Amino acid sequence: MKTIFKFFYQKFLNLFIPKVKDTNFNIKHYGTFYGGYDIVDDVEIKNVVSCGLGEDASFDIEIINKKNSVVYAVDPTPKSIVYYQKIRENFGSTKTESYSSDGNQSIRSYDLKNVSENNFILVNYAIYNSSKREVKLYYPANKNFVSTSINKNKNYSEDFFYAKIITLDQLIEKFLLKDIDLLKLDIEGAEIEVIKDFLNKKIFPKQIAVEFTNIRSFNFFDRLKIFLINRRLEKNNYILVFENKKGDFTYLFKKR
Repeated sequence: MKTIFKFFYQKFLNLFIPKVKDTNFNIKHYGTFYGGYDIVDDVEIKNVVSCGLGEDASFDIEIINKKNSVVYAVDPTPKSIVYYQKIRENFGSTKTESYSSDGNQSIRSYDLKNVSENNFILVNYAIYNSSKREVKLYYPANKNFVSTSINKNKNYSEDFFYAKIITLDQLIEKFLLKDIDLLKLDIEGAEIEVIKDFLNKKIFPKQIAVEFTNIRSFNFFDRLKIFLINRRLEKNNYILVFENKKGDFTYLFKKR
């Protein structure tokens, strides 16, 4: 009986997963399977705000190399900062290794020949909304992992640190950005609050590549939040152009 209930409950929850309605776009994958994203490729991508660096910069570096983009990597996590410094020390080097299958990429797996401090910039803040000045981030329970989260659950330990917050409008002002061509949100549970915040402020990145952390949750309210933020994005002229089972969703802004 429990198995039958679980089956139909899952079917019910799946009704709240956003679905792609328009497939007439040129979608291309950048980066590894683990850390990469699929985006609309036949558009200009000059300024990229990439939130969540971790220890896999494949998406950011491929975007820099193939689209001649400037990437602002937003991540306050201690391991990510150390990882960025290792990349920085190797600016100008060529790729000598293949990507690995996990989330910790060797620096030698990147083509850094054309990557520098001018086009790959670390922003040592946690992106969030303007309700706080800092946020508590919990370390992963598995010390081999890198991602921290605002949410305390079984995947995270009791240990935490406080990170200073930057909002998207503050980041735009700080770096004098005219437009954001691509916003990547891989921020372990903070993505919905961030999207609400910049939509409230009438900021519309041309593309949004987001991982909805709780897309596989069996909690109805987690699914409902994703359903509602998708509805809000649609009302603000965003089209869902890509989604996968990992929980990655890509939206394209279409002007009225």
